[in-house]
Amino acid sequence: MKRKKSDDYYVELPEGISTDEIHGVLEKAAETVGMYISHVGGYSRKKYPNSVHWHFKRDRKEPGLLDATFWDVKNLFWLMIRHREPQWVHEIVPIFLTAIKKEIQAL
Repeated sequence: MKRKKSDDYYVELPEGISTDEIHGVLEKAAETVGMYISHVGGYSRKKYPNSVHWHFKRDRKEPGLLDATFWDVKNLFWLMIRHREPQWVHEIVPIFLTAIKKEIQAL
């Protein structure tokens, strides 16, 4: 059996949340936990058309990053963490998820 190379963490979203709203949530939550958005693009255009994908880092020179994807077609948002990422990425996930949920509640 093939082992997964990453873990996904899904976040419940309010119905009809926009890409702009989720981007604002992520900017604030990232700042709260000491990260910044290092890249914004798309994710798997065939599988998730029109999705938005973010990379988060703590420091430009530090290895590792955290991925997030929002797919408005299905109102899905998730963090994806590759198993090979440095320890800080794995440790920041629960803290970042809490910050994201707090910002969503503030909408």
